[in-house]
Amino acid sequence: MNRKLLAVAILLLIVLAPLGYLGYGYSKFNEAVFPAKSGSSSTYLVFKLPDGRYISFTPKEYVNLTIRGFKLPPGTKGYLVNITGYVTGIPEVDLNMTLMAPYQKFTIVVGSPSVKICSSDPERFLGNCAERTAAVTEISALAATLFKRYYYWKGLQEGMDNASAKAYAYEETLKRHEVRYLTFLTKALIGAGRIGNRKHLAIVLIGPNEGGKVNRILIPRRGLIVLEGKSDSALRAEIALMENVIGFKWPEENQTSRG
Repeated sequence: MNRKLLAVAILLLIVLAPLGYLGYGYSKFNEAVFPAKSGSSSTYLVFKLPDGRYISFTPKEYVNLTIRGFKLPPGTKGYLVNITGYVTGIPEVDLNMTLMAPYQKFTIVVGSPSVKICSSDPERFLGNCAERTAAVTEISALAATLFKRYYYWKGLQEGMDNASAKAYAYEETLKRHEVRYLTFLTKALIGAGRIGNRKHLAIVLIGPNEGGKVNRILIPRRGLIVLEGKSDSALRAEIALMENVIGFKWPEENQTSRG
């Protein structure tokens, strides 16, 4: 009898322990992505020009330009975006440090599971499917390009020639890249720190469909970046701002950042 009770107790422990861990992580999700502690913020003005290019300025830079006669072309769309960092005290340093660090894996959280209806019934999506798709495509390409750089150099250091190192970087990136939706499990993993850490980069998109209220980029901790936008077009603009802040330039043959 005692053996049976022990077996039941062990079985319950095996089943309940992971559930308790996931429940704990889920309860910590909001705190993880929207820290209660104060962070350091910088404000930027991001503009999408009629030709699809993005430019960004600090408010001071923009005022100085307008005083000198600078004018945006008709049809330009503007977004006010805050970058808030909780790591070093300098938002731009936090963003650079987080994006440019080497990782073993990276995950793009594209939004809630309802994002899936963009491929079947886009009119039911609370937001703009075309803009969300553009944002997901851009951030995925950016993260993959940055991720490949580390494995490219690693390949060269191991004696590979240029072509072999590029192929190695591509293969490593492909097998280490995950796409997730903002499900219970994903929230639990982020809240518990299983993803969005020094070894596993996580970038989370929160638009109007997920309850986005403001336009901001958050770096709550090493390896975790949260993009929140009042619109899906704002999410796309935030990614362009990230590229500007880190000084990233797409190769001429890759114009992903246009449109």
